[in-house]
Amino acid sequence: MIQYFDWLPQLEALEGVDSIENELVLFRYKEVMPRLMRDMPMHSDTMRNPHKFDFFIFVNHTAGSMKFKVDMEEYELANPFNMIKLAPGQIISFDKISSDFDAVIVFLSKRFIENLLVYINGSIPFRFGSHKDLIEHYQIEATDPTPNLFFDAVKHCLRDKANPYRLQVVQHVIMAMFYSSSKIREFDNETPQARTNADVLSKEFLTLVKEHFRKERQLKFYADSLCITPRYLSRVVKECTGSSAAEWIERCVVLEARALLKSTNMTIQQISDELNFPSQTFFGKYFKRRVGMSPKEYRRVG
Repeated sequence: MIQYFDWLPQLEALEGVDSIENELVLFRYKEVMPRLMRDMPMHSDTMRNPHKFDFFIFVNHTAGSMKFKVDMEEYELANPFNMIKLAPGQIISFDKISSDFDAVIVFLSKRFIENLLVYINGSIPFRFGSHKDLIEHYQIEATDPTPNLFFDAVKHCLRDKANPYRLQVVQHVIMAMFYSSSKIREFDNETPQARTNADVLSKEFLTLVKEHFRKERQLKFYADSLCITPRYLSRVVKECTGSSAAEWIERCVVLEARALLKSTNMTIQQISDELNFPSQTFFGKYFKRRVGMSPKEYRRVG
């Protein structure tokens, strides 16, 4: 299995980290990460290898540069003033972080986000986990304090431990951050078709795929789960996402296989079993047909 990285218990004990009730952790990269890497060097290797988090992540990038991968796709932050949004279960690795890199980083538990969605009640789209919206760049002067205003407000709320409602206050500050996003405004200016039942159905399908792709690769399973026909599901997903339902299933399988080959010492047979293929030979042919090389070759090229 790809390693799930759980920093929350370790981070909450570090100086410079603000947190609340295992729901939210906030810190500045330069104040915490160099010390964490020094005191716990095993985390450096974990960051370089593909891994997953079990929580949502905001990164407000304010200085330096970074190269990283999300779901095996490469991204580069060459200039500051970017907001990065990562969802639980995405496969992440950090290839290069400059010495002057800095950012305010927020980890949000799944429960925190679920409660936040109750407040939002569909009034704004919640678009974590989308590669299209993964990075939001904003134009601003380097001396302008605006980029950290929301994060400073959250930090102030977290430190106000005498306030019995500080968790609720933090929730509303995070909501204000969502409402201020230019990506949200762009989405609101799109045609109403972006929020049709077909769009909801496609989202439900993708959620099911992420939960079951290791064992279920037949379209009928997902269509039955959604109480529709495979033909209708395939048409709707293609119209809404540009890729067919079968392509999405294959994409998840191949992505997981690539990450397992790169980040674990599992044998090819073990990876084949993990992904529920009938044999290593079948897995090898499936992988080569989609990646262009065998699993052994893919692992060797590094």
